[in-house]
Parts: sequence; structure tokens; C-alpha cells
Amino acid sequence: MSKLRLASILLIISTFVLKFSSMLRDLVIANYFGSSHEADAYLAAMIIPNTLILFMLTGMKEAFLPSYYKYNALGQGFSHLTNIVKGTFWISLAVTIVGMILSPFVIPVVYPKPEAMDVAVWTAVIYFASVFLVGINAVYEGYFDAQRKFSFSTFSQTSVVLATIGGTILFHDRLGIYSAALGYFVGTIISLFIKLIYLKPGQFMNWKQPMDKREVSSFYLIFLPVGLTIAVGQVNLLINTIFSSRLEEGVVANLNYAFRLVNIPQAIFGVTIATIIFPLLAQAKIEQKMDLFKQGIEKGLSFMFLFVAPTVTGMVLLMEEVVQIFYQRGKFDATSTALTSEYAVYYVGSVVFYSIQAVIAKGFYTLEKGHYMLRIGVISIVCNVIFNALLVKTMGAPGLALSFSLVGFVYSVITFSTLYKISGGFDLRYVAKEYIKVFIATAVMIAVLLFVERFIASWNVYVYVAAMAMIGGAVYFIALFLTRSQSMKELINIKQFKRKASEGG
Repeated sequence: MSKLRLASILLIISTFVLKFSSMLRDLVIANYFGSSHEADAYLAAMIIPNTLILFMLTGMKEAFLPSYYKYNALGQGFSHLTNIVKGTFWISLAVTIVGMILSPFVIPVVYPKPEAMDVAVWTAVIYFASVFLVGINAVYEGYFDAQRKFSFSTFSQTSVVLATIGGTILFHDRLGIYSAALGYFVGTIISLFIKLIYLKPGQFMNWKQPMDKREVSSFYLIFLPVGLTIAVGQVNLLINTIFSSRLEEGVVANLNYAFRLVNIPQAIFGVTIATIIFPLLAQAKIEQKMDLFKQGIEKGLSFMFLFVAPTVTGMVLLMEEVVQIFYQRGKFDATSTALTSEYAVYYVGSVVFYSIQAVIAKGFYTLEKGHYMLRIGVISIVCNVIFNALLVKTMGAPGLALSFSLVGFVYSVITFSTLYKISGGFDLRYVAKEYIKVFIATAVMIAVLLFVERFIASWNVYVYVAAMAMIGGAVYFIALFLTRSQSMKELINIKQFKRKASEGG
């Protein structure tokens, strides 16, 4: 249990480092390229290959873990790893080649503006060149998660982001925004090399083992609906990008900066909590302990909301100051700050709803019911097109951000109700009580912050935000303690919780 507790702590730290480095990457791009046509073209063009990258990266991790557990129980874990690595290599290489060839024809549909068309096309080509490397990396990151080495998996992703940052800083003068795309490509090579060194060639895979095509095909029949489901969010971002690229210069970039900023709580808390509970859910499925499975979902939802709710609420209160701190420098001016802040507020709803969905998704994948989420994902895509078409006419660019939040609401409601039905129900009373306590604590936090704001609003922006964050955090957790939140007690004594969970209690 202590090893799992340490792994959980390391995952939270490494995820925070990953998101910090991701924010630093966006900060660097904003600094050098601002809200220009060049930035718009780069960010619009990377959407399609990035959809495929996340399809491979996140989808593979979700599908591989339960699959590996099944084969490992039969003493065939390493053989299964080898088969999936070899099969994924050929599949992702084919995707890379086709994507590079089709980029000049597909990208103009996403980004139709001639001012930076070459930037858009070549950015897509470079990112597509990375797909086959990402595919192999994805299998090993799923393997590390199966070994509960969550932090190493996250670290390997961080190396890619750091290479992107380094490439942009070192070569932006000579290569322009291509420096970011080329940095990403180099980063995927570095990430794979790190895994090879860590595992050593003999443990990397069985190089002489022939690929079992039947086993690979069986795995991909499970992986495809999972991967496609993961890609739903990126498809919805692609739809938003197509709409936003028809608007004025800077909209694509500012919407992207806003989304990346507000996405931090979801990535740190929502995804982290979901990742931590996934092995517990998978183990419960193998041991056929449905009560433990249900408890894992309930706790995951409670732990996630305990952190996400106050974070996003505080961000709304301090949004313009936060955007100013993160982005306002170089070519990112005060006008860009105001626009990005406005968009970010409308994106906030998506953080809560997709964090809920991240936990619920683990339940579907554990039960090998990913096809349910794929069907619901298709519904969300249709809703997104409709919401975008309606809201962009009435609200302009902010409507695209609001649309994403509304789609997140629809998606989370349908996925939760579906999992509730197929799993036989959850203890909604427990979850509701925990959510009410979080709402009360968050309300107290905001009331105190609004009072304090009157006295410190004139302070330096960095000091002001730091003071508000520390006061808000302290008040929130005190209020949570006074409401006797069970989730907080279990997090404080997580070792005892895991022991009780393992006993099925």
C-alpha cells in the first residue's frame, strides 16, 4: 500500500511538472508569436495530427492496461507487450505516411487563410512525421502505468514538451514557428530513447518474437473504440478551430491560449485522480468485486471534485490577472490578455464536466464497454456543431468557448447515467453529500476572497494573486474540515482508505 501511495504522490508531482512545462511552452509561443496569423496557422494546423497523437497516446494507455493485466495473469505479459509494440509500429507508420501526403489537401479546409497557408501545411507535415514515434511511446507509457510507474510515464511526456520549448527558444529567429514543430519531433525521439535506456534492449521487447497478428487484431478491436472516444474531445476542438479560423486574426490563438490555461486543473486533478483509480478498478474487475469497482468510481468522483471545484472557481475570480501573469509579455499585449480572459471564463464549465467524464471513462474501459462512450461521443460532436453554429452567430468567438462547456455538460450527463445503468448503480447519496460539502466550502472561500479583495486589489499583480490563492486555499480547507468532508479525511489518511477498499469495505 505504501508503494501505491508513493506512486500516487509522484504522479501528482510529475503531472504538475508536465502541465507547468506545457504552460511554459504556450507562454514561449505566445511571447514570440502572440496572436498573429503565424500563431493562428500553427495552432490550427496541429489540431488534426494532434488528434491522432492523442488517439494513440491516451487511447493506447487506456486500452493497454486492462489488456496487459489479462495476459500477464497468464504469464504472457512480456509477449503481449512485444506483439502490441510491433503491431503499433506498422500501423502508426502507415498513418504517418498517409497524413504527410494528405496534409496539403486537408489543412486548407481547417485553415483557409492564405496569409500563412505554408506555415499551416508544413506544421501539419512535421507533426504527422511524429505519429509513428508517438505510437510506440504510447504502448510503453501504458506499460509503465500497468506497472504503476505513473510518474515515469508522465516524465517521458514532459521530455517532449521541454524539447518543444527548447527548439522554440533556440531557433525561433531562424526557423520561425517551425522551431516549435521541429522541437516536438525531436522530443518524441528523445522520449523513446529514454525508455530504451531505462528498460535496456533486452527488456524493451522480444526482438526475435514473430508478431502474432491475431493477438494484435484482437487488441485493436478493443483499442479502436477507446481511442476514438479519447479523440472525441480533439474532434470537438477541431470543429471549434474550423469555425474560429473563419473569424478575425488572433481568435484561433487566443482561444487556444485560454483553453490551455483553464485545462490545467482538469489535467492535474481530474486526469490524475482518474489515473490513480484505474488500476484499482481493473483489479476489481479481474477479481469480480463489483462493490469495489463502484466504490472506486464514487471515490474518484469525490476526490476529483474536491480539488477541481475551488480551483476553477478561484480562476474565474482571478482570470484576467492569471492570464496577465502567464502570457502578457513580448508580442502578447493587453488586448490579447482581455480577449483570452473572456474566452477562458466561458471554457471553465468544460473543466468540471470533462474531469467528471475522465473518471467515468475509466469505468467503461475497465468493463470493456468503450463502445458506449464512442456512441455518446458521436452525439457530443453533433451537439458541438449545432452549438457552434448557433452561438458563433450570436456571441462571436466567446460562443465557441461556451459551446465546448455545453458539450462537456451533455457528454458527462449521458456517460454518467449510462455507466450508472450498466454497473447497477452507485451510492449517489454519498457522492451528493460530498459535493454539497464542497459547494459550501467553495462558497465560503469566495465570500472571504471578495471581502479581502477590497483591501489588496491595488497590490502588485503577482503578490495579489499569490495572496488570494493562499488565503482562498486556507479558507477552503478549513471550511471543508468544518463540514466533516469524508473525502478530505480519506485523502489525509489514504493508506487506511486503500486498505479498506482492498478488503471490499
